[in-house]
Amino acid sequence: MTSAPRSLLTQVLWHSFAVLALALLPVLKFQAPWWLLPSAQLLSLAALLAAYVVSALAVLVFVRSDGAVAALHALLITLAVFGLCFAALLALRIEPPRYQLAPIFVAALILIPLHRLAAPLRTIGSVGLAAALAAAAGLAILRMKTPDRVERTVRESHMRSALYNLRVLSNQGALPAPATRGGGLDKLGDEVLLGVGDGTFYALNVAPDGAVQARKLPLRAPLDREEFASAFGGSARQPKLSAEWRQSKGIQTWRFRVADVVTQTDGDALRIFASHHYWKPDERCFVVRVSMLDASLSALDDSLSAARWRTLHESEPCLPLAGEHSILSDNAFRGEEIGGAMTLLDNQTLLLALGDQGFSGIESRVAYAQDPRSSYGKTLRIDIASGETEIYTMGHRNPQGVYMTADGRIWLAEHGPQGGDEINLLERQANYGWPLVTYGVDYGSIAWPFNERQGRHEGYRKPAFAWTPSLGVSSLTGIEGERFTAWRGDLIAGSLATRSLYRLVIEGERIVLAEPIALDERVRDVLELNDGRLLVWTDSAALLTVQPAEGSSGTLTYATLCSGCHVAADGRQHRIGPDLHGIVGRPVASASGFDAYSPALKTLGGAWSEERLDEYLRDPQALTPGTSMMFPGVPDDVERAALIEHLKTL
Repeated sequence: MTSAPRSLLTQVLWHSFAVLALALLPVLKFQAPWWLLPSAQLLSLAALLAAYVVSALAVLVFVRSDGAVAALHALLITLAVFGLCFAALLALRIEPPRYQLAPIFVAALILIPLHRLAAPLRTIGSVGLAAALAAAAGLAILRMKTPDRVERTVRESHMRSALYNLRVLSNQGALPAPATRGGGLDKLGDEVLLGVGDGTFYALNVAPDGAVQARKLPLRAPLDREEFASAFGGSARQPKLSAEWRQSKGIQTWRFRVADVVTQTDGDALRIFASHHYWKPDERCFVVRVSMLDASLSALDDSLSAARWRTLHESEPCLPLAGEHSILSDNAFRGEEIGGAMTLLDNQTLLLALGDQGFSGIESRVAYAQDPRSSYGKTLRIDIASGETEIYTMGHRNPQGVYMTADGRIWLAEHGPQGGDEINLLERQANYGWPLVTYGVDYGSIAWPFNERQGRHEGYRKPAFAWTPSLGVSSLTGIEGERFTAWRGDLIAGSLATRSLYRLVIEGERIVLAEPIALDERVRDVLELNDGRLLVWTDSAALLTVQPAEGSSGTLTYATLCSGCHVAADGRQHRIGPDLHGIVGRPVASASGFDAYSPALKTLGGAWSEERLDEYLRDPQALTPGTSMMFPGVPDDVERAALIEHLKTL
């Protein structure tokens, strides 16, 4: 009389544990709760879990016995229920992602029939299922609460640019991965201050060899990220795969962030400024604030522990996330369009550049960049002593980089829509036209609806330079030191979309050249260090140092002396000289498809051994008089040996 209820309870607990474990799949993948999934993924998850529950209930009702035959009946019922579920999803044109479909379907095919087998197998399965649920729950909690730890790696690379061969040292894992992208760099005495997007601050020591050490500071920017996320049932941590969230109809709460940081020193006195979002829960709206605090440079950690932030500036109006004056789009919170770039104009004046927050007049009822009563889409001069603010320029979309050169000119980098990224030279009271004119077009379109003449920027101050397609221009700095003497006076812009730096050459009020320098990293900020090197902060939490390459590295020697005439691809991709792929050990003058060998080289014979290469590279004319190789050779023994070691890798 008691065995049946106990068996029923066991089965309910068994399948409840299974459903709970499977419901944690989004947490394990995205570090966010399942209710923040895009609607299509949420519906597919609910449908698949429902299919599991219906299958389990059907087996409970219709399969009363145990054993192999009962397990087979349970398997057939499960297949039938899931077949109906798949047909319904197909009819609704909902495609379940693989991270949901495979685990839930396989779990149903194993766990539901398993409980109809003999008692010993059920016991083993129950223990295993409980352990799996405990492990999944523990891992989910850790992923939600613990910052990602990235293995510490230092990687060196070399690349060519106009006027310099560059040495790039990438430091990954110098600090934990922030909860969200954003933030900025500025000088901090002999160190560098890094404020990351989630409000954490670090002091960076950049060694002469390019290695970076990060020390966490007892300081946090006063942005209420967790409160904002909680207000909308969201996560303050960005998802692992942002592509999974681009079409989300929910608020992307993880974009709430610090945009930029600036330091000001006067002897031992230190002042830190941070631009960031701020949520007002009572009014259900958000603003952008500039917060500042005072500390001591010589007693940094102690003074920061006791320091208190003060609000220097708060944007107007407070922007709602619902109602007729909110953005009517899939992403109601345009956290990526904060702008927030800052620079000091003098000891008493801070310049703040604010984005329009997505209020362009297309997906909203207002266009704040052309509204003189609002702060958005403007650059603002802020008096540090009084907090008084005046509009300096207007008509900007999403300015993420600002730099004042030694001659007092102010340059601004800002995102366009789909194309039309700009570098602007700011002039007081000038209007740069957004959103009424742009060289870009609307997303998914081939035109910009407000342009009276498509593809032109008429009636307003024109940019000094513009890009189409968009490169996601971010930070902006200038070359003033002695390290890059040939670049002195140029600007360096960062790019998010093309994962590069751009060297911008200024002629008067124009940018006449934009040279890309590929880094394969989304560049969030770039800073010229005291010794002239460039320090780059990326969205992958990497810290890169960039400097002119020095020394006798074989890679550098190859890049300098060989790569202009040769490639190393597959042995057939020739330039002026033959492809050098597999050169060490290859017969002399034997590259397939290359017919421009000199008679001297054709008669040399033999193979390119290390000894033969050493002799040839020391003095090509001496070994093969009349060779078409016109460079004088590499007389330095160490440099030549390093070059041969590099050739062995091709």
